[in-house]
Amino acid sequence: MMAVQMLTVGGDVLVFQCKTVSSRSRDQRQGSEVTFFSLTFNPDTQSFFSKDHTMYPLHRDGTAESHIVHCSCALDVRQRRKVPCVLLRLCRKRTSAFKYTLYSVNSLTDAELRVEFVLPYEMRENISILQGPTLVWCHENTVCYVCSQTPGVKEVPVPMTVRFIGELPLRQRKLVVLGTPVVSKKGLNESGLKNTLYFIEDERTLTGDCLVPDAYSSVIQCMAVLSADETGGSVRSAVLVATSMKQLVYFENAVPLDVCPLPYEHPQSIQTLHTVRNDLFIITFSQGNVCAVWKDSFQVGCCWTDVRVLLVDDFLRCGTDQILLVFEEPRSSGELLSNFLLTDLCGITYSCGQAVSDVSSTSDTAQENHLLTVRALESRLQSGLNFLEDLQRDVDVKDRLLHHVLVALTDLISGRKHAISSPEQEGLVSLWDEDEDDEGHVSEEQMQTERDEAPVKVLRVWQRVIGESLVYGIVMSTTNNTCVMNMSASVLADCPVAVKSRSFIQRSSTSDTSERCHPPPVKNIRHSADITSTFTLLTVTDLNPLFTSSWVTYPIILHYCTPTSARVSHHCGHISVDIKDLHSGKMSPRLLQDTKVNTEEFRDDLLSLRAVMDSWCFLIDCCDHTLADVQGWLRVELHAERLEAEPNYTAPPSALLLFHWVQKTPFQGLLTVHYRDQLDLLRFLNSLCDFLPASHGVKLVGTPRSHGRSGGLSQTLETEIQSITQAVSSVLQCEDRGVERCSSDTSSETLQRLRDERQAERERYNKRLRPLVDAVRYCRLMESLIHMQMNGDVVALREAQTDIPRL
Repeated sequence: MMAVQMLTVGGDVLVFQCKTVSSRSRDQRQGSEVTFFSLTFNPDTQSFFSKDHTMYPLHRDGTAESHIVHCSCALDVRQRRKVPCVLLRLCRKRTSAFKYTLYSVNSLTDAELRVEFVLPYEMRENISILQGPTLVWCHENTVCYVCSQTPGVKEVPVPMTVRFIGELPLRQRKLVVLGTPVVSKKGLNESGLKNTLYFIEDERTLTGDCLVPDAYSSVIQCMAVLSADETGGSVRSAVLVATSMKQLVYFENAVPLDVCPLPYEHPQSIQTLHTVRNDLFIITFSQGNVCAVWKDSFQVGCCWTDVRVLLVDDFLRCGTDQILLVFEEPRSSGELLSNFLLTDLCGITYSCGQAVSDVSSTSDTAQENHLLTVRALESRLQSGLNFLEDLQRDVDVKDRLLHHVLVALTDLISGRKHAISSPEQEGLVSLWDEDEDDEGHVSEEQMQTERDEAPVKVLRVWQRVIGESLVYGIVMSTTNNTCVMNMSASVLADCPVAVKSRSFIQRSSTSDTSERCHPPPVKNIRHSADITSTFTLLTVTDLNPLFTSSWVTYPIILHYCTPTSARVSHHCGHISVDIKDLHSGKMSPRLLQDTKVNTEEFRDDLLSLRAVMDSWCFLIDCCDHTLADVQGWLRVELHAERLEAEPNYTAPPSALLLFHWVQKTPFQGLLTVHYRDQLDLLRFLNSLCDFLPASHGVKLVGTPRSHGRSGGLSQTLETEIQSITQAVSSVLQCEDRGVERCSSDTSSETLQRLRDERQAERERYNKRLRPLVDAVRYCRLMESLIHMQMNGDVVALREAQTDIPRL
C-alpha cells in the first residue's frame, strides 16, 4: 500500500510517496521507503509532467514501518529561504514508543535530517511546522515543540486549550501559541481566565485579546493572521477567524469589523490567494468542501466539493497565484493529477478529468444574491441610460443657444450685422414683445460699434502670471492722429463673479523719469498728442475668478472713447489660462532669473512686474559734497544686477525688488523702488539709511503708488510715530509746567539747565525722527527721555520739600 502527499515549491508540485518494501533478512520483516519527485504544469497540454522522471529517495528503513504525518514549507533560518519539510513516524512491532524524524528538502538531490526524537504517544493534534524549522504540536492540553537549533523536546509551561499555533509577521518574536489556560489535566477552564498569547522564542506571554476577543475563544475553529505590529508592549493586528457558527469574521485590533456566512461546517484552514484583480481567502472544510471569499466584498465567490488536495502557488509563473484543486485520492504515481482544476477566478481556468461547471459552483445564498444583484443593476442601468439621453438633449439645446449667443456677441463688437434666425426654427419661444421698437431706446452712453476704421491698431497681445495676478498687455498704435480717451481692457469670461481689473498706459517713446516711475492711469490720458507712437495698455486682474470658469481661452475686449463717439468696445485678442502652463511656470516672468538677455519677451516681463508692484520714489541730495555711489552700493552690497532689457533698472536676487536710479546732478539723485512685500522695502530703506552719510538727505517724492494690497503697514507705522511724537511732546510740556510751579531762587539755575537739556533733546529727537524709525535708536531715545523726566521729578520733589519749612 502506498500513501501520497503533496505540497508546492516555486510553482512546482512536490509529491512524497511512502510505500512498503520487503526486507532481505531471514525473518522477512516489512520495511518502508519514502521517495519524492517534482511535477510541472504545462499550459499547452493542460497537464502536469515530470521533467526527469526520477524518484529521489528521502528515507528508507528495512525494519520499521514509515508514515508521512505532515508536510509543509517553512523558513530555514540558516539558508534564509523556504524549504519543504516532511515529518515521518516510524513504528516497530512489539514496541510502544514512536520515533519521529523531520526532514528538509534543500534540492531534488539533497534531503537533510533536521530533528529526530521519540515519544511515548502518537502525535495527532495541531501539528505545525514553523520557521527554523520548528515542529509544534499539542497533546492533552500540553503544547510541545522541538527545533533543529536546540536538542530535546520542550513543553510550554502553561497548560492550555489551544486555539491557534502559527507565526505572526513581527520583526523578532514570531512563533506563537494562542489558547485558554486550564486548571487540570481534564481541561476544565477556570472561570475568569482569559486567552493567553505565548511566544515560543523568549517564553513571554501576552493577553490574547490583542488578536481575538475572549468571547470568541470558544467558537474558534481556525484562524489566520493577516498583519501584526508590536508597539509599546501590545500587538496591533488584522485576523481572520472561521468559527463553528458557519461564519468568517474579520478582526482588526481585536474588534470585529465584518462577517461573512460560510456555506459549510467544520472549517479547518484559511489560506490567502493573490490574484490580478483582488485577493481571495480560501477556506477548507471537512469532507472535502472548499469555498473562496472575496477580500473586497467579503462575500463567498465560489464553492467546491469532493476536494482531496488543495494547493496555492503560481503554477503558471505569471506573477500571481492560482489554486489547484485535486478531486481524486492519489494512489500511485501513474494516477496522480488526472482529475484537477487550476483557476484564479479571474479569467484563468484549466481543468482535467471533468467540466468546470461540474466542479465549481456557488452556494445557494450567493447564487440568489448574484441573480438579484444582476437584475437590480440591469434596471438601474436602463434608468441611467434614459436619464443620460434626456441630459444629452438638454445639453444639445444649450450648446446651440450658447453658440448663437457667442456669434451674436462677436458680430456686435465687430460691427457686423447679425442675422437672427426665427424662434420656430430653433425650437424656442421669444420672451420679448416683438411689436416694441427697441432701437429708439438705446442710450448714447451704452456700448456702440464702430463700423469705420478703428482709431487704434492692435499689434500684439501678451500675458504673464505673477502670484495671484494676471497681467496682460496690448501693444497698440494710433491711426489718423485720432484722439483716444479713457482706454481700458477687460476679460470676457463666463464666471459668476465679476473680474475686477485696473489698467495703465506705458508709452515706448517717453524719456521722462517720473513717467517711468509712475505709469499713469489710462483715464487721465485724453489728448492725441500724448499718444503719438507705439504704446502698451497694461491690465492687471485677479486670477482666482477665472478658475471658476469652464473656459481656457478668454477674449480680450478693448474699451475707449473718442471725441466724436461714445464708449467703443471691440475684440482685440485672446489670452489662455491653462493649469498645466501655470504649474510649469510657462507664464511666469523670467527676467529676474536671467538679467543678461535683452529681448522683447524680457521687456514685457519688466512691464508686467512694474504693473503689479507698488513703488516709492526718493530724492537723495547732499549740499556739502557729491553724492555717495548709490549704484555701486546696490551692486556690491545687495548684489543687484543691471537688467539688459532696461539698463536703468537693477534687481537683487534675494527679494522681489526693482531699483531705478537716475543721478540728475552730482549733488542730487532720484531712486525709485518697486516692491511686492512692504517688509522687504522697510529692510532695504533701513540698509540705505545706514549706508548714506549724515550729510545726505532723503525725501519722499510725490505719493507712493500702491494698489491697495499692503498699504496698511505703512499707515500703521505712520500713525504710531505720530502718536509717540504727540505723547512725548505732551509729557515734556506737562513737565515744564510742573517744574515752573515748584521753582525757587535757590534752584533756578539747576532747573534752567535741565530745561535747556530737555529742549535740546526734543529738537534732536524731532530732527532725527524719520518715516522709518530704527528700533534700537528708538529705544535709546525713549530711555533717555524717561531718565530726564525722572531727574526733573526728583529736583521738583526736593524743592517742594525745602519750601514746606519756609511756609
